[in-house]
Amino acid sequence: MKIPKETQDKIDALDKRIDDARKDHYNVNDGFQDNNNEVSEDAEKSARAGSEFLSNVFAGAFIGYWVDWYFETIPLALILFMLLGFINGVMRANAAMKKKYEENDE
Repeated sequence: MKIPKETQDKIDALDKRIDDARKDHYNVNDGFQDNNNEVSEDAEKSARAGSEFLSNVFAGAFIGYWVDWYFETIPLALILFMLLGFINGVMRANAAMKKKYEENDE
């Protein structure tokens, strides 16, 4: 079955619009990557804050597990230290991000 000329023209126009949109998309700088495809400073600081948070939670869980294992207790220390690691991780990540925003205000 042959496609009518009017429909084919619409398909061609759509293909051109899609190609133009793709070219525009590749030329957009989203703030997380520089034009040379290196990770930006903002992305590095965000990743650092996230890794600090996770490391605090894991460290708290490890210490809590070790205390529970050493004293042969129920996992009360695990929960307690994991909660403390969570709180400390949130505080440290918040401080790191706050420092970044203060630097941007200057």
